[in-house]
Amino acid sequence: MNIRYKAFALGTAFLGAVTMMSVGCRSYSDVAAHYSNKHIKENNNQVTAQIPEASELGYILMALSDIGNTDNEMIDKGSPYYQEVMSYFGRFKDHKAVKLINRDLKQDPAIFTHLRNGLYAYRFNDRNRMVLKTDYRIDLNPIDLRVYTGAIEDFMKDSKFRSFYKQHEAFYNDIIKQESAQLTMNAVSANMTKRYRTPFNSYQVIMSPLMKGYNSSVELDGRGFRECLIFAQTANQVMLYSANQAVVQNAYND
Repeated sequence: MNIRYKAFALGTAFLGAVTMMSVGCRSYSDVAAHYSNKHIKENNNQVTAQIPEASELGYILMALSDIGNTDNEMIDKGSPYYQEVMSYFGRFKDHKAVKLINRDLKQDPAIFTHLRNGLYAYRFNDRNRMVLKTDYRIDLNPIDLRVYTGAIEDFMKDSKFRSFYKQHEAFYNDIIKQESAQLTMNAVSANMTKRYRTPFNSYQVIMSPLMKGYNSSVELDGRGFRECLIFAQTANQVMLYSANQAVVQNAYND
């Protein structure tokens, strides 16, 4: 595997192109805070870009779904990484995890953002089980993610997803490194205060090489610590999303 990641420059042409995309809206319930002293200490006054393992698996499942195949804004299908994902996981498109997501997306397309956002609260432990992270909870999420966890665990094991993720860690880290260079606390705070009146102590930027549109953010508050989860493909989209006051309404907004 040898995939190169190219970060976009924040220019007029890029802004014009991305403005045509859906920017989503704020969500207050998909993830909730359960902060430890450790989390508060380590994340205060920090912006953290990341491609979490559970979140990336969620995007792969979305890419395999019927709507992921037909919708032109959900998944970025123009990259070598997408082609590699489809080549590696394509034989699992009839897996029960994909069928479950297919069923629910067809009933309610808003499941996309609720599931995508809620998966950020999860991690995989040493036993290959999905468990909640120490500092987050999902009991306020409009959907019951416990319905999905068993099927997602089976998909992870059947497809050997964790091996795929590990093989691509250098690629993910390259994305994180390039985006982190733009995501300074001052830059993100200046833009996000255009959408939120009260400043945040921490920003967690969740990305995926498969993400294309439907940016969104989740406002969290616990123990006097305010944190914003931002779901965006690139740092430039974080800035555009936060600066754009006009919310574009569509079926996938949270």
